[in-house]
Amino acid sequence: MRAKTRSRVAAKGKIQRARWSQVRLAPIVLLSGPEDLLADRARQLLRAAAQQQASDQQQEVEFSDLDAREYASGSLLSVASPSLFAQPRFIWVDHLEQMTDAFLSDAIDYIGQADPDVTVVLRHRKGVRGKKLLTAIRDVASALEVECAELKRDDDKQTFVREELQLAGRRIDPDAARALVDAFSADTTELAAACRQLVADVTENITRADIDRYFGGRVETTGFAIADAALAGQTAKALVLVRHAGQQGMNAVPIVAAIATKVRLMAAVCEVHASPQQLASRVGGAPWQIRRAQQDAARWNPVELGRAVRAVADTDAQIKGQSVDGGYALERLVRRLATRRIGS
Repeated sequence: MRAKTRSRVAAKGKIQRARWSQVRLAPIVLLSGPEDLLADRARQLLRAAAQQQASDQQQEVEFSDLDAREYASGSLLSVASPSLFAQPRFIWVDHLEQMTDAFLSDAIDYIGQADPDVTVVLRHRKGVRGKKLLTAIRDVASALEVECAELKRDDDKQTFVREELQLAGRRIDPDAARALVDAFSADTTELAAACRQLVADVTENITRADIDRYFGGRVETTGFAIADAALAGQTAKALVLVRHAGQQGMNAVPIVAAIATKVRLMAAVCEVHASPQQLASRVGGAPWQIRRAQQDAARWNPVELGRAVRAVADTDAQIKGQSVDGGYALERLVRRLATRRIGS
């Protein structure tokens, strides 16, 4: 009876499913749903797994990025074809919801004969475009689907926090997870950045006291709003936001972390002539983040950005070492960035 059940499942070719935090390499991986944060984290985990697997075999992975919106016939089969040195291949294909007819045709042809030594990761957000392809993928037994549902409810965001920290070898108390989500409920990108900050600064179990220390008193003002204003040269607006945050008791550490994230990304894309899709895999950001960083970086030059990176790092060290008043150090940094007076 058990053998018959296995046979029916295999014949039906039902796709396997996994949570983003448990994603694993497969010939075809479908990241479906509107939540780019979960899709980006799944993609990063897959890339890391591919690199680790290749390293264990003393090989190097051949990475390729395709955009289904601008796809030219034959591109998928070309990058999926075996290389001269038989390297494992990892192919990222974005924007399936806007795919060309050429991609639809090539992808349907490919999934019927997918190479087990190739990982093809497909990103489809929403909509009926490509429904025929999605149906075909979901009928492949060796394929894997990760549903990237929008993180709307606080419970979903708390689950994300627990999984994100668990991947980094950390545990968080339930009341601490609730407090963290309360602080960053409006912006999942900042929530993820807060998790990274905790991983960097807290070496043991994360408690409510840790959340209060780093993020206590946070209300409407966000670190990224301050960073946006400062890096756009809006001195008055940035300083008003900083002082409002201080009045509300917001810790300077997460604000500096937000500024650091934006400055580092701007420095990574400054004067680099490539599309957001091409740069995303290189610099570790989502395409929309790369696009925003390119727009921001256009107002700066590499020398200025290098000085900005050093200024942010110095401020971060000062406030964590408590060698200066956090509010004063933050306001000084914001003023220097907004006016470009960041020294040599």
